[in-house]
Amino acid sequence: MISRRTQENIVVLLLLGFFVAVFVTSLGFSPRARLVPVPISILAILLLLVQLFWQNFRPADELNVDLLDVLTARSPAPGATADREMSVEAKTIADEEDAAPWKRVMISIGFVVLFVAMVFSLGPIPAIFVFTFGYFVVSGHYSLLKAAIYTTVFTVAVYLLFMVALNIQPYHGYLKPLVDYLRQF
Repeated sequence: MISRRTQENIVVLLLLGFFVAVFVTSLGFSPRARLVPVPISILAILLLLVQLFWQNFRPADELNVDLLDVLTARSPAPGATADREMSVEAKTIADEEDAAPWKRVMISIGFVVLFVAMVFSLGPIPAIFVFTFGYFVVSGHYSLLKAAIYTTVFTVAVYLLFMVALNIQPYHGYLKPLVDYLRQF
């Protein structure tokens, strides 16, 4: 049986190969067509190299991260040492949460469906702002003020990158008639 670290290395190397191929392929595109794939592939290659280094030169204990735990703001599953310190009530709650992992999967899928629906109805920029702010507040990651600040900075960065620097015309969603009407003034 292949160890988990080896499996993760294989996945990272496959992704690294994919993004190197994207980078090399996109070099043959016109200068304007290269504006998106080249920076994204370079960033992905750098992040994957950091990931490869990080997962091979850190203790295996520090590498256990469950993406569903992160997405659903659930505290990580208790480890062997923490398990001894848990109360009976906390163990019961943890067992119930582990008994229905499909609930966490459905919550994660719900986040994606909600975001896509918001993009189609509002357009990408308002959807990014509303979704990110809502996620930060509902998940309890940040207070209202910090969530508003981080959301605003992130939304402005996305707007500047795609609408200003890359000059991509935004999709206004179902609100396009309203946007066209407001442009008259």
